[in-house]
Amino acid sequence: MNTVPATQSGYQSVIERAALDPNFDVDKLERLVSMQEAQELRSGDRAFNEALSAAEAEMATISTNANNPQTRSRYATFARLDGEVRPIYTKHGFGISWNTEPMGEPNMIRVVGMLSNGIIARRFQVDMPIVTQGLRGGDMMTRTHATMSAISYGKRQLEIMMFNLAIGDDDDGNKAGGLAPRRPPPPVNQARTGQTQQQPPAEVIDPDTGEVIEKPMLVKFTEADDFGTWGQRFLAAIRSAAHDLDGVDQFVALNHETLEKMRDTKPAHFDVLRSRIDEIKQGYVGDEVRS
Repeated sequence: MNTVPATQSGYQSVIERAALDPNFDVDKLERLVSMQEAQELRSGDRAFNEALSAAEAEMATISTNANNPQTRSRYATFARLDGEVRPIYTKHGFGISWNTEPMGEPNMIRVVGMLSNGIIARRFQVDMPIVTQGLRGGDMMTRTHATMSAISYGKRQLEIMMFNLAIGDDDDGNKAGGLAPRRPPPPVNQARTGQTQQQPPAEVIDPDTGEVIEKPMLVKFTEADDFGTWGQRFLAAIRSAAHDLDGVDQFVALNHETLEKMRDTKPAHFDVLRSRIDEIKQGYVGDEVRS
């Protein structure tokens, strides 16, 4: 890739001689420079396409690692996508830079990705809605978390576009370009009894809104709750909608007020709940170490 094409070298030689000749026509010199720049652009574009083709040839189908209960479908998170393809595209000389741009609409954000090999940069963009409410109109997350969710989802879609990625599960059970299926989180244990509850259902419903919990959100403390029942609902929501360490941390951040009240008034309940949260996080840490 570092070899200078013969045509480019020829242009450079002519330009250098012309620049040293005081009688050479300036207009012709400018045209020569323009022709050289056009030739360099074509050569760079060709090298970009060849490297991109080679990188794509090494990118197999990315296996899914998360559920969307509302659409009853599986998908691959941005962390899964980027973790699989980053070693490949960087090996072929590519880098990706991300940015956002404001839009005229207050509840929209433009996510921009620049794919570059140091010579050529190609721009990709997608406009994402900032959604803080669920389908029934209830609050699902804060605007800050909704904005970060929109950015993460936009980056995921753009990376799929950049490398023409395919997302899906293996029909024969073999790994194809993705990690092995995530190990299920450990079951919820009853405090001090050693008994084990059954795993929570795949879909966890918010009793306040009637919506399926599918993203980190505030788990409201209802009139029917005590700290024990709320803690069980909180853990079930994490297992249903937190697909990685960041997701668990977002749940904890969104519900910090109730967690602090539990810590201050029911420290035993809080210690058990904190232990269960740590177990869930350790499961994700183990998966990341194996990857």
